[in-house]
Amino acid sequence: MKVNVHAVNFNVDRKLIGYVQERLDKLEKYYGKVVYSDVFFKLDNTSDKENKIA
Repeated sequence: MKVNVHAVNFNVDRKLIGYVQERLDKLEKYYGKVVYSDVFFKLDNTSDKENKIA
């Protein structure tokens, strides 16, 4: 399955892309005709640096 990852306001780490790919590959068990998926991440600016919302 082709996975397109888009990120707004931050750069996506390779580990996160790998995790997304791994989780979405499990969809092929249930839906065999999935060709591609688009994943969007957006980082909301908050005053807390520790608990960012993504």
